[in-house]
Parts: sequence; C-alpha cells; structure tokens
Amino acid sequence: MALVIFGGTLFAESGFAETTGPQPVRLSAIDFGAACDGKTDDGPALARLVEAVSQRRGRVTVVFPESATIRVETAPDRYVFRFDGVSDLTIDGRGTTFVLGPNVRFLRLARSKNVVLENLNVDFDPLPAVEGTIVDVAPAAHAVDVRLDPAFRNGPSLSEGPTHQDGEQTFFGMLWYPGKYGPVSRHYWIENMIPDAHAPGRVRAIADASFDRFDDIVPGEWRISLPVPGIAHRFGPGACFEIWDDENVTLERVELWSAPWFGFRVFRNSGKVTFKRVNIRPKPGTRRITSTWRDGFHVKGNAAELLWEDCIVAGTNDDAFNLSYHSSRVVRIDRPDRIVVRQIYPLNFMPWHVGDEVVFADPETNVRTASAVLRAVEPSLVPSPWDRTRAQPTTLVFDRPVDVSPGHIAWQPSHANPHTTLRRCRIENSCRIQTSTTLEECDVTAFLWFYREGIEGPGPAFVRLRDCTLRRGRGNPQLAVSILGRTPHADGPSIVERVELVGNRIYGRFLARGVDTLVMRNNAFIEADTPPLIEDVSCLVNETTPEDAAP
Repeated sequence: MALVIFGGTLFAESGFAETTGPQPVRLSAIDFGAACDGKTDDGPALARLVEAVSQRRGRVTVVFPESATIRVETAPDRYVFRFDGVSDLTIDGRGTTFVLGPNVRFLRLARSKNVVLENLNVDFDPLPAVEGTIVDVAPAAHAVDVRLDPAFRNGPSLSEGPTHQDGEQTFFGMLWYPGKYGPVSRHYWIENMIPDAHAPGRVRAIADASFDRFDDIVPGEWRISLPVPGIAHRFGPGACFEIWDDENVTLERVELWSAPWFGFRVFRNSGKVTFKRVNIRPKPGTRRITSTWRDGFHVKGNAAELLWEDCIVAGTNDDAFNLSYHSSRVVRIDRPDRIVVRQIYPLNFMPWHVGDEVVFADPETNVRTASAVLRAVEPSLVPSPWDRTRAQPTTLVFDRPVDVSPGHIAWQPSHANPHTTLRRCRIENSCRIQTSTTLEECDVTAFLWFYREGIEGPGPAFVRLRDCTLRRGRGNPQLAVSILGRTPHADGPSIVERVELVGNRIYGRFLARGVDTLVMRNNAFIEADTPPLIEDVSCLVNETTPEDAAP
C-alpha cells in the first residue's frame, strides 16, 4: 500500500483509516425504472430493486422520491418487498404512499437481521371495504338496505356474496352504532348483496341464516362497512406485512390504511422488534370506517423484545392485537421424562428450543401442572415460515420426570412473547391477549381480554396495566378489562401468575378471576355502578382508596 507523509505524520494513501468489507450502498427506486406517478404499475421495477438488494452484502439503504405515490398491481409471489436472509437493510419511503392492487401485499420479511422500514404509507385500490348508512331494515327479507357514501358509489361492484376463492375466509360486514364512549360494532354475516337498479348508490345486503338481530337497528343512524367480493377476507398470499424468523426489526412512521385480511403477522422473531408511530387506521381525512377486515397485529411465538410505542390501531374488524402462541397437547407419555406432543393448531409451527423451560397445564382448569428444561427434540426440524405442512407429533426429552397426563397443554414461555410492551398507544378495537403483556399510558376504548383460548394459548403469566385510560367499547358492551386464569373451584397455581393494576382510569367493569397475585394501586373506577369484580385471587394487594374509586 502506498504511504504519504503529511505534517510529519504517516497515513495510508487511501485515507486516515482502512475499512474492510462491503461499503454501504444507497439504491433509488427511480434507478430501477419506477415511474412513481401513481398510475404506472411499478411492480416490475420494484421486483428488479428487490433482486438487487437480495444479491448485495453489507449495509443497503433503499430510498424513494419524497412524498411520491407508487402503484403496484403485480409482484413476484404477490409481495412488493420479499426478503429472505438479508441483513443491514433500511427502506426509507420518505413519505411515499404505496397503492396496492387487491392481489398483492406489501412486505414478506423472513430470516433477516437488522432491518428498518420507515416513512411510508400503504393503501389498496380498489378498497376492500365500502361504507354506507342503513336506510331501511327488511327483516322479512333478512336484509338491510344501504345508501353508499358518495365516495364509494363508483367503486367495485357489490353484486354478489362470498366467492370462496383465494383463501377467502368467513364473509361478513360490520354494523356500526353509537356507544357510550365511541362507536361500537356488530358482525353482519352476508349471504348476498344486490344493487338497487332503481336507486343508484343503494345496495341490499342480505344476511345469512346465522344473523337474526334486526330489531334494534336504527335506519339513518347505524352505518355499515360492506366487504367487496373478490377482495375482502381473502387470505391470498398472507398478511399485508409478514415478519417471520427475523432478528432486530424496526418500523417507524408507517401507516396502513386498508387491508383485505390481516394487517401484520409477527411470528417467531428474536432480538428486538419495534413499532414506533406505526398506525393501522382508516385514511385520515376520509369517511372510511374500516381499516383491516381482520386482525391489526397478529403476534405469535416470539422470543424478541416486542415494543409498540405511540401507535394507533383503529377500524380493524377483528382483534386490534392478538398476542398469543400455538400450544401443543400431550398425546403420549413414553416415560416420565419423555413426552410426545402435537401442536393443537396444525399450521404455523412453533419450534421447540433445547435448553429452555417447558410448562404444562391442565386445559380443563387452567392450573399449571409441571415444568422442566428441554434436553432434546425429535424431530428437530424447523419448517419454513411458508411451509403449509401440518404439524406432526414431536418427542420432548426433559432433564427430569414430569407429572402430566395426556390432554395437558405444553408451551415454552421463553418464546411466547414474554417481553411485550404497548406504550402510549391508542386502541379502538378489542384485544385478545394470551401472553404476558405490559400496557403503559395507553388509551383504549375497547375490550381488553386476557385469557387462554383452546387452540392458541397459553395464557399470560403476567399482566401489567399502568397509567392507562381503559373504556368499554368494541368487543363487549359492559367489560373494559377481563383477566381469566384458573377456573372456579380448581386448586393449584394459575396460568395467570401476577397482575399489576396501577394508576389507571377504568370506565366499565374490571374482572379478575383465578389469578395467583393481584396488585391494585391508585386506580379510579369511574362508573359508580361497576365496581371491580375480583374472584378466586390467591393473594390480593389492594391499595386503591375509596377516593380513587370515583372521578
């Protein structure tokens, strides 16, 4: 290497310090042929960009024109951005809005490390939902008549019901009506939709046989979100954002304004996964009510430290948050330290991790029955995130005998979202939370449900609610918070070990049942006729004074 003497000091000719390895690279979508005009299908250009990123090593930053609109109608594997095994990648939208066709989704990120996604918006065109006001109720026809909002009258046809194509799931609309603290909703299961040939902008929505609650619908006051056939409720390739088996992922200043199915699926990640100012909500400035037809955030089987900070989740027509796991069931006991289990939900396998604790519980009572350290797994293969193979029996070998019975459930707490925090979030739909979670300074107008469900589970070991405002709303007309552990009259340690309720303002019923330890400090229960309901709590620490129990 050539050397240069400058000022009596010896330097390498290439600079003051040598660098090794690939240099950081900055790639612009424009350089790959993206028109970024909101009209051209930029799918092919972005596919070339994705291919270039996937072939590079070292830090890569992808940028877009500031505040552009990018339309994507086509994409390989139906994802605009699909990365498997990349590292040190930043995608900076610089305020760009991505408008997706109904057959594509936005991000599929797998087995990647140190990825940042920031400063962008995602929307769909055509939209998966059409909004309107109910103008007539026809119980004899098992239907309601809907006047579509003007912005939706020239949209896609509403001339049919479910199509049963492309993984379409249960087909429903959503009724909206005023609640005490904000809009509440009711599912409206749809058999068919028929446009009114004599009144443009009107549609008759015919309910299927399972819906029978027409008596209290108020024409002119109640609104409805109608699913667009061929778009809404379709699994298709998956959620709009898929984040699987990654290490250290950050999303910041990201808006999702609509989605045909789930917004985000966040599975089996490690390190830190952070969402800052990531909002799922109807596009601001519009009359939209629905954002996603199903869950906003569907989160399972993570060892990662999960953080949502300053996020808004509104307009989802299933859970705002589903925080859970896929528990397994004991199917055979070969010997006391060798147990055969099988995952209850057959897809989206939750791998077993040697060296970590496995906990067992009786699903009939929600009582923990045993725990041991896992020493071996047979077979030990971990399927691809996109492998649709059904879960097979798995043999678990432990460091000591465990006293369990066939039918008991099993899980690994270390990979059941054990480090999950929601901080300063605004949430406007119900949440099903079955793994340990902390909420801090959140504003929730919806039902918070902490429990164990039979397929997912396992139930939150701890729940911390601190300095939150919690109001009853979507999901349950009476309950603001329900925490359910051990079943009534059961003995033994609960799956819900500890609940801390500190400094909250609660509008509606608070229920805690079957919990080992409940700590309550300085909470205000605002509605005088709904004092907290506490049952079968092994250890209660209640420092809420009478003065705290009223506004």
